[in-house]
Amino acid sequence: MKNTSKFSFGPACRQAGFGFRYSNLLKQSLTKNFLLKLFILLFIHSVLFSSSYAMGIYPSPSKDKSLLSGCNFQTVSKVVDGDTFDTHDGNRVRLIGIDTPEIADPRKPVQWFAREASKKLKEWIDKETVCLKGDIDKTQNIDKYGRLLRYAWKYPSKKHASDKNAFFINAELIQQGYAFAYIRFPFQYPEDFKEYERNARKMNLGLWDDKKQKIWEEEYKKNKALAETCRHDKTACPEDALKHIGKLMTIRFFVEKSHDSGKAVFLNSNINYKDADNFTAVIFDKNRKNFQPYPADFYWGRTVEVTGRIKKYKGRAEIILKDVSQIKVIDSFKN
Repeated sequence: MKNTSKFSFGPACRQAGFGFRYSNLLKQSLTKNFLLKLFILLFIHSVLFSSSYAMGIYPSPSKDKSLLSGCNFQTVSKVVDGDTFDTHDGNRVRLIGIDTPEIADPRKPVQWFAREASKKLKEWIDKETVCLKGDIDKTQNIDKYGRLLRYAWKYPSKKHASDKNAFFINAELIQQGYAFAYIRFPFQYPEDFKEYERNARKMNLGLWDDKKQKIWEEEYKKNKALAETCRHDKTACPEDALKHIGKLMTIRFFVEKSHDSGKAVFLNSNINYKDADNFTAVIFDKNRKNFQPYPADFYWGRTVEVTGRIKKYKGRAEIILKDVSQIKVIDSFKN
């Protein structure tokens, strides 16, 4: 790990009270006294380094006098995924220098550790006030999707914000194994972020845990295979739902994608919900209390049976779920 503290070897020694210069030390013979002093110096330096890391010391704010200088404080209205969120002023923000596994792209399936990254960002900043800052040399400001490219810091409160209690969101996501360092484009902290990634990988943190990833992949395949038993046990397949509009039916399907808009939860059979043969089970916010907490997370990646009257909405089939009795998780071929 790169030493990001403000202390260098020389100043660390001077602060410890040793009033001599290294040039003089080098001229001394290698006596026991000299070796003892050298050992003490190295020990002090290692303590300073480890304590600065433990305290959450992040890359220097470079030309800024303080991390707080130039802060644009905004309240997060919605977390989209592990590296993107919306603010109350109507902007969408993409965190600079990081990339988390994909969860929201309609062209791709949900990737390993994507939900964990999204959940962690929600835990940290959803409905919270954060300090947003652009890159210092303005090389990245707005991306091709119109999102603001920003660094984000969190503080106990805006009133009590200081460099000492800053929590650097971009850096922490990498350090804790929720994100990759994304260095395709130039930005302020490439070397620091790459170092954070290397250390997270060495410690098998989060998305770098190969054993857990293998278990996750096997579970995903097993659950998806259960959906292939649709048309058995008086159930229909999602692609057949359009043939039964207006009928009371039970649809067995694998929840390939789920989305919580805040107004409703959508459980989709296809990666792209706009596909003509996509089937959706919908839970409106007023009925959310009748289901498991965080239903979008709970039901994703599972094969379920939903029972209700099939409706057609924008050319696609759906069932409105009002109570948990209408949905059943299928966890084995015995069901």
